[in-house]
Amino acid sequence: MLVAPQGDPPVCGIMNFGKYLYEQKVKSRESKKKQHSAEVREMRMKMKIDKHDYDVKMRKMREFLTEKDRIRVTLMIRGREVTHTDLAFKLLERLSSDLADVARVDGRPRVQLEGRKSIQIMLVPK
Repeated sequence: MLVAPQGDPPVCGIMNFGKYLYEQKVKSRESKKKQHSAEVREMRMKMKIDKHDYDVKMRKMREFLTEKDRIRVTLMIRGREVTHTDLAFKLLERLSSDLADVARVDGRPRVQLEGRKSIQIMLVPK
């Protein structure tokens, strides 16, 4: 450890390297405690979701949003439901209005009608 770098010759002190490494680890652990990494959680549902199932998913999404996590909501469309995408958008609109007090919709819904048919929206905590 350099004590007086301006001196001629520079003066150094002897230090315990193990203790130095331990202090560095403690500092990094303390800094990690104070930060929160926002996870992206995913909620998947179908268009024909029942009221109770919808309420359960809403409660879980509120819990995630209060923990400051982002949520990707994927609405899966199967078979002939692809002709009624307007109902899917109504369900997503209802979802975003029900969670309007704790979240906002980030961007526009992402529609994927080829392959695995789905519509996705991203909910971000306020």
